Amino acid sequence: MKNPIVNISITAAMTSIIGKMLYFIFLAPDETYDMFTRFFYLLCFLVALFVGLRIWKLNNRQAPFTDDVKNGMKIVSIYALIISSFTFLFYKFINPAYFAEKIQQAMDAVANAGSSEAEIEQVKNTASFVFNAFTHSTLTLFGLMVIGFFYTLVIALLFRYQPKAFGL
Repeated sequence: MKNPIVNISITAAMTSIIGKMLYFIFLAPDETYDMFTRFFYLLCFLVALFVGLRIWKLNNRQAPFTDDVKNGMKIVSIYALIISSFTFLFYKFINPAYFAEKIQQAMDAVANAGSSEAEIEQVKNTASFVFNAFTHSTLTLFGLMVIGFFYTLVIALLFRYQPKAFGL
């Protein structure tokens, strides 16, 4: 493809996916290091957004601010769709035990507190909704779009008001 926005978005998403799978396969993941995966996702996301918007601004120096934001959101949306799809597939098929374990931990915590069977069942129903591949992928998509919009605005404003600092 000759569209740099699409290329950068897909490259960043694939880098994130490869990083997550390497972590899952080789490092025997536990909750201690899960935050590193999230930070790696954020790093890939921000690098893609920065590089993609910089390429856009180099080719379209006089474009209005709204066009800068639109193109930044294209990068964000492609990345978010790929990552949320992967998130669904990962927790549904690759590591389904992760959410089952989380649900069991929630139920055990309530049971150890001496709660009734009705309360334990309520916790199980709530935890089953929260710790679900579909819910998690939907929240991932929404979260990436929200933070992507914020970061797009910040980067576009920086490029607009300090272009020389970024080689524009």
